[in-house]
Amino acid sequence: MKKFLTKILLVLPLTILSIQVAKSQEVEARIENFRIRLNGGSKYTQTPTVLLEIMASGEPREMRISNHEDFKDNSSWIPFKGNVGQWSFSNGEGEKTIYVQLKDKFGNITPVMKESVIVDRTPPSNPSIKIIAEKGFVNNPNKEVTLELSADDAKYMMISNSRGFIKARWQAFRNSTKWNLEGNADGMREVYVKFMDEAKNETQVISAQILVDSEPPLDVKVLINAGQKVTNDKNGKASLTLFARGASHMKVSTDTTFAGVDWIPYATSMEWKLSQQGKNVVYAKFKDQSNNESKIASNEITWDSTPPEDCSITINDGAKYTEDIDRNVNLKLKAKGAIFMMISNNADFTNAGWIPYKENYRWQLTPGNGEKKVYVRFKDENGNETDVFVGTINQAI
Repeated sequence: MKKFLTKILLVLPLTILSIQVAKSQEVEARIENFRIRLNGGSKYTQTPTVLLEIMASGEPREMRISNHEDFKDNSSWIPFKGNVGQWSFSNGEGEKTIYVQLKDKFGNITPVMKESVIVDRTPPSNPSIKIIAEKGFVNNPNKEVTLELSADDAKYMMISNSRGFIKARWQAFRNSTKWNLEGNADGMREVYVKFMDEAKNETQVISAQILVDSEPPLDVKVLINAGQKVTNDKNGKASLTLFARGASHMKVSTDTTFAGVDWIPYATSMEWKLSQQGKNVVYAKFKDQSNNESKIASNEITWDSTPPEDCSITINDGAKYTEDIDRNVNLKLKAKGAIFMMISNNADFTNAGWIPYKENYRWQLTPGNGEKKVYVRFKDENGNETDVFVGTINQAI
């Protein structure tokens, strides 16, 4: 009897253990650190086929995988392996989720673990680039501009001065950034850009152009009265001729600082009022649409509208009568600054002409006795003419 009881006691614990193992198939598995990784942990993918990795400790023996949380596709248990390889979701874009369960060697089953990835094959939309520069031109030495950029859902951007994006790198997307144009010569420049989202979908390349203009207007020139040296216009009116290749605006002044003078639209001619008798200098400078300013051009003219001064005529030293049978008299003439004179016996200077100025001149009166008048006018080297001066004598022959 004692031996029998001993056998019962030995068998009973084994029976209890067997029951516990059977029941353990319905409780949480003894598997730890259970994780799923899709496409190396990327949040996005461009295709519905991804790389699937399953990681767990605790000796998982089997697994089942499904695209359905309830495993309604009757996914079967298969031997566990960490690197599953490629796994395919249903077609179409959007969030895709995978569901995985593991079973250990005792038949313990884990809760359902899931992981998601977004299938995105659509690149950023509405891409645009705009080059910002005053009046649409660039004339700064560094050729620096501001780029305004936009693209819906863009995460990255790549910018280049060449279509081939040589040495260009992806950078974080920004709506605005500074950019330096390349090249030394003036002319059109083009900036290229493309955008990329988190799924690495790239847009087509787009570009924008801008004109680099750092060269000021050339061949600048200003002439007063077509280059005349002197003018005797009584009102000091003059005509300016201007030229500057590539100019859009100009300033004209009598002062090299152009103080208080505004830019006006470029023109090849304009009327001008001289400021003073004597030497007058006119200065002009020009700029183009990019605000490049030219060197200063200048021209000078002498304004002399003052006729000879201190003018007079005296006949025969002021005698009242003459009895010369040939009607000849001596004229004493005076005119400060004169180089020409015109003398006549007629007030309208009929048939008279300009002759060199002389202070003493022999003159013949008209026939007949009585009061005789001699008319004279003077002119300087700049063509300024005096009024008429008159000398009187009585002829008695």
